[in-house]
Amino acid sequence: MMTKNTKYIIALLLTATLAGCSGEDRKSLRVGAKPFAESMILAEMIAQMAEADGIPVERSIPFGLTPKIMEAVKQDVIDVYPEYNGTSLTFLGQAPTSDGAASTATVEALFKPLGIELTGKFGFSNDYAMVMPRERAKDLGISSIGDLTRASGITFAVDEDFVQRPADGLQQMNRRYGITGSKTMTFPVGTEGKDKIVSALLDGTADVGELFMTDGQIAEYDLVVLDDNLSFFPVYEVAPLVRSDALAIHKGLRAVLEKLAGKISPADMQAMNKAVDLDAQSVASVAATFLESKGLLPEGAGSGGPAKIAVVGDPGVGRGIDTARALRAIRSGYAGSDLDLTNSVSALETLAAGKARVAIVGAEAFYELGDDGPVRKRNAEAFAVLGYKSGHLVGLANGTDSISGMSRIATGPKGSGSAVVLEMLLHSFGLVDKIEITYSAESPRDQLLAMTSGSHDGVFLMTPSRDRAIATPMRNGLYKLLSMDEWAQGGHTAKFSFIRPATIPANTYPSQSSAVTTVSTQFVLASPAKSVQTAGEVGPGTAGIDSSAAIPVSASAVEAIRESLGPMDVIDPAIPVHGSLVPEITVVDKSLPFSADISVINILMILFTVWVIYLVALPSPRDFTMPDDL
Repeated sequence: MMTKNTKYIIALLLTATLAGCSGEDRKSLRVGAKPFAESMILAEMIAQMAEADGIPVERSIPFGLTPKIMEAVKQDVIDVYPEYNGTSLTFLGQAPTSDGAASTATVEALFKPLGIELTGKFGFSNDYAMVMPRERAKDLGISSIGDLTRASGITFAVDEDFVQRPADGLQQMNRRYGITGSKTMTFPVGTEGKDKIVSALLDGTADVGELFMTDGQIAEYDLVVLDDNLSFFPVYEVAPLVRSDALAIHKGLRAVLEKLAGKISPADMQAMNKAVDLDAQSVASVAATFLESKGLLPEGAGSGGPAKIAVVGDPGVGRGIDTARALRAIRSGYAGSDLDLTNSVSALETLAAGKARVAIVGAEAFYELGDDGPVRKRNAEAFAVLGYKSGHLVGLANGTDSISGMSRIATGPKGSGSAVVLEMLLHSFGLVDKIEITYSAESPRDQLLAMTSGSHDGVFLMTPSRDRAIATPMRNGLYKLLSMDEWAQGGHTAKFSFIRPATIPANTYPSQSSAVTTVSTQFVLASPAKSVQTAGEVGPGTAGIDSSAAIPVSASAVEAIRESLGPMDVIDPAIPVHGSLVPEITVVDKSLPFSADISVINILMILFTVWVIYLVALPSPRDFTMPDDL
């Protein structure tokens, strides 16, 4: 029988348990985002500030495109996400408008019966931007969207959301402006999709691209934003779209959202987008850093501040699309970490010294030039292919047509990929004593300009084809690409096997009417070598340094990075390969196991067999006749 005190204790425990189970205020705040950097950064800000206020958060960052995530809010699957008033208008069946206040008022009135609110705006408008490479726009005489009606065969590069939008998408824009006969290249929404849009613009496969005004790619790649001269696009001011019942359940949520109102400028947002899209920083750390800088979170209170993985690149490694793609892939191999990219003329030595975890280099970085030719280093191993760099030997249009006709060639800093390859070319051609090399950290543009003043008569650079830094100066017709047929015809690849013949197709650059024979090297990601190899090395020689301080990239990280990069070429056989990529050979021991008992039995069986054979081989006995008298 229970005592009175026991019953009282049980009743208290039961009451506390029921109260804890039934309280709606224990429900997590479900934060969502669309699948692009800006939306995810803003959603992460909401999540971090809610958590700092004691509100439990369930993240769905990213969740899906506009039709999906807006429906998720209506159906009580998501509580809050960043949304644009112009986008809300079009998806609510309303006509777009460039009046931000009127747009917001209409959206709020239409969402209210659905139990949804558009709270305080973050402080910036992220309008659509139709962009073109500056040179292409100048060639076609285009400065506005309306000017596209005068150009034939325009190709657009856009994301799939822009194609599907019901009132402010591509087809509606074309109808409004009267653009006909255009073609469309469609890419996924998000960072990688933007990479592909910009790549299509820069390599000439598309003329016009669709981005947002706060995208960092616009300034990074010097793209021209076309004037929306008919005011087709509505204003896109962004604010948290939140369920009213979520505001009721989480009492401090409204105050949290109001703290973000008006705090983010267009420049702030563009810098944050660049940090994620081009510098491969995590959404969480970018959001936390901004909130802390504005005093909205105490330092270290957010989800940011992860350990940084040091990445080192050759001096020629810039902040282009290929680099951004590589950085995002590297980050996928080190989940929860941010990256810190630096450049060094001795990238692999930096790697081997333990000052960086991953290097972005060309195949030439794995070799140094000795007295008798290339000597292979033993301090690093390649584990992923990013692409190829081509040799660009640029001379004056009215100058020599051959490298042997030059007396002074400018290139990158001593030890850089461009400098190393040039040194090896001159060594192999026997021109070391005939041509002087000028090592310079100046930009390609400045090196080319210096050539016109006579400081040198050639510039040699190892860069990807269609490099903008070379293409832009070549537009004025003062320069030309020189062919290096000698490399392919002279058997030089026998000694320098990692420098391979290549061709830059005709019209890759302005004023380049014919194909140019050149050299190329593979562009790779490298890890510190696990150990110094002593046998089976690839290449004509070896040279190494102490790599005891380095931490090699793990096999699991290699797998994740390669998976993120997607299909790639096989690593050049002249480059040392990461151990996890070397095929494992399993040797099967086919010999019988030794057993004393079995061995004795086998021996007895053999002896018995021999004895039987002996008996069979004996001569037959003579016939025996019994005597008659017995």
